[in-house]
Amino acid sequence: MPLFFKKMIKKLFSLIKKILTPQFIRFVLVAMLNTAFGWCVYAGLLLLFNHFHVNKPYVLASLIGTIISIMFNFKTYGHIVFKNKSNRLIFKFLMVYTVTYFCNIGGIALLERWGVNNYLAGAITAIPVGFLGYFLNKIFVYRKKPAQVIDDWEQNKDTF
Repeated sequence: MPLFFKKMIKKLFSLIKKILTPQFIRFVLVAMLNTAFGWCVYAGLLLLFNHFHVNKPYVLASLIGTIISIMFNFKTYGHIVFKNKSNRLIFKFLMVYTVTYFCNIGGIALLERWGVNNYLAGAITAIPVGFLGYFLNKIFVYRKKPAQVIDDWEQNKDTF
């Protein structure tokens, strides 16, 4: 194999190793849990509101479901992914959610203009918006102090 390809492959594996940290893998798994939880809450509320003949039940189910899901997501991302139990970070977390929401809506609108249907556009934007959410949470919400970063590196230097 030519040296050029060996170097490219080595760089690619190095990049993958940097991205696929245990924390990022936990983030992906927790994101799947959060998605399932959010959908179950929405579906359960929708059934409840349909049973009581609420007008436009999806609106109320979506609103209440989103509020419950954000609180659940805040706890799961904080505890499981970023190992941080501080409730003081909720406002920063909500700001990240707001940014990712508008990025998602903007991405869907752009793809819609290019002729992509909303279902596919939502699936396409979910991936980059998910990455954005991870990095914004890591950098802005759950940012560690320099001393904590050094301690984490010392404890996990074999995984880097």
